[in-house]
Amino acid sequence: MNLRAKNLWDAASLGKSLGLARELKEKEVTWRHGHPRVIQRESRTLPAPPDTLDIIEMSRKPLLLLLDEAQRLHKRIPRLRGDQLDDATEFVKSVHNGEIKRPVMLVAAGLSATKRAFNHLDVSKFKANCYVELGPLKPEAERKVIKDWLKLEGRAKGDPAPWIDAMMQKTHGWPQHVAAYAQDAAIHLRATGRQMTPEKLKEVLEVGEMKRIKFYKSRAEGLDEDHRMAIARAFASAHEDQTQTRKEIITSLLQVAGKQDALEIFELALHNGVLDHRNGRYVILLPSMRRWFIDNYFIKRDPPPPPNQNPPPNRPVRLNPGGIPTWPSPCPPNPTIT
Repeated sequence: MNLRAKNLWDAASLGKSLGLARELKEKEVTWRHGHPRVIQRESRTLPAPPDTLDIIEMSRKPLLLLLDEAQRLHKRIPRLRGDQLDDATEFVKSVHNGEIKRPVMLVAAGLSATKRAFNHLDVSKFKANCYVELGPLKPEAERKVIKDWLKLEGRAKGDPAPWIDAMMQKTHGWPQHVAAYAQDAAIHLRATGRQMTPEKLKEVLEVGEMKRIKFYKSRAEGLDEDHRMAIARAFASAHEDQTQTRKEIITSLLQVAGKQDALEIFELALHNGVLDHRNGRYVILLPSMRRWFIDNYFIKRDPPPPPNQNPPPNRPVRLNPGGIPTWPSPCPPNPTIT
């Protein structure tokens, strides 16, 4: 079942997602009391509403819960009411500790803020095989994936090697890009006779490039241009491994925003997947996205001219008898007129 963040603390929402809306419909319990020939009174009561654990335990069948974009919990959890936070914490901890009375597995996928989100729910430690940081595919794996797309999905005719090499120059092993380029290539091949020509390859690469840029822009959504320029400036001077410290990134943001705004912009960039936390430092995870930021938003300023080589602005220029310009002191010595 695809789980939404709200399902962690909203029992009604979870029940609806599990198809249990009818079973969870509130029922009034009514009874009468008093002598049959005298005035009778009616009393009504409602059963206590179930919490999320009650919903999960209504069945004994195995359940697989899939939570995508789990990093969004990092922002939502601090805004929950106390009872909502208690329900979400109890739910996640019970799954984590295997305390639910049915086989339940939770698979959460998200960016680097995901781990901090689960810290808010009192889950701070994961077993070695239960927390995996994904990265780029190795070249052999990437080549095989692209080949399968071309030959199995696109039913390509001929040798796919030139196409694979060309796409790998653009994707660099990152699954998001591999899927975008290879899937479009397969669709294009099926629609145009399955022959792998240079002209078709050019079209595929152009479409893939447009999708790649669209992906970068979606990650940068919410960041103003000057915010993007500040991030690009920080990473243009980054460490050799293309990482940067939190202090350096925020220092760059402070040039265009106040302290509180700079901190919020930093968190937004982290939340959106522009920045990723790795080994105590921060990185724009996709090298091609880092290059896109720098190429589009980093303005390399020319160094100032050496002192006294050009007339200072807004100062009058004097001509000596030979028609050679001179400047008020300090200035280079006037040429000797002979």
